[in-house]
Amino acid sequence: MLTPPPPVNWKMSWEENFDGTSLNASRWKVKSNQSHCCPTELSLYVPSAVTVSNGMLHITTKEEQILGPKGQVFNFTSGWVDSQDRFSQKYGRFDANCSLPSTDATGIWPAFWLMPQNGTCWPTGGEIDIFEMNGDPIQDWIWGSYHWAKPTACGKDLEPIPGAPYRPKNSKKDWQTEFHVYTVEWRENRLDFYVDNNLYLTRIEDPIILPTDPMFIIFDQAVDPWLFRPGKNAPYGDGVTMKVDWVKVYTAE
Repeated sequence: MLTPPPPVNWKMSWEENFDGTSLNASRWKVKSNQSHCCPTELSLYVPSAVTVSNGMLHITTKEEQILGPKGQVFNFTSGWVDSQDRFSQKYGRFDANCSLPSTDATGIWPAFWLMPQNGTCWPTGGEIDIFEMNGDPIQDWIWGSYHWAKPTACGKDLEPIPGAPYRPKNSKKDWQTEFHVYTVEWRENRLDFYVDNNLYLTRIEDPIILPTDPMFIIFDQAVDPWLFRPGKNAPYGDGVTMKVDWVKVYTAE
């Protein structure tokens, strides 16, 4: 049984409802012709994978061959948006209302996460994964995690294993395709992870080093290069989509 944090009054500091028919460029950046991670993810991030309609952000992964920036061949395209240099905040509550793909999309890897605005070498400034999902028919969870390293220890992640899984009690297969609110509450001495206000993971300062600088927001949907690689029958043909209805950020009064 986890102990909830002390109650506070939260005051909204930033909100995005994805109104209109395009992403607000004053708030978000979109990766273009870029890959990510080591080993390199199986998808190339392209602007066409990111759309806004019906009051939602859509990030769609497709199975299609495309050349990367160094001439390498990718068999999937997908999308990444972030608020770096547009919006960041130190401490607070970060919420997003999201619908995720089916676990039948083996290898799909959507995420909602925070990274330091100052760009310090990973993961010395911390990485807060509010949720990640790995599409695989034998499991049906999302995961919350916190990655960190000691100062100057670039690349030496002291939390390489995901922090904790979550699945609603008595839920059916593909529960995550419905909309749920994914949350982290970040305070000076602790991180608390929630789904629909159900607390399932807490990380406490000491010996863990928690973030000390403002962090920006990322939504992306990768294709997993190592744990759950896509199978031949995974339904990527016309696209597999993560949807974000809204994002809300709060500060403690």
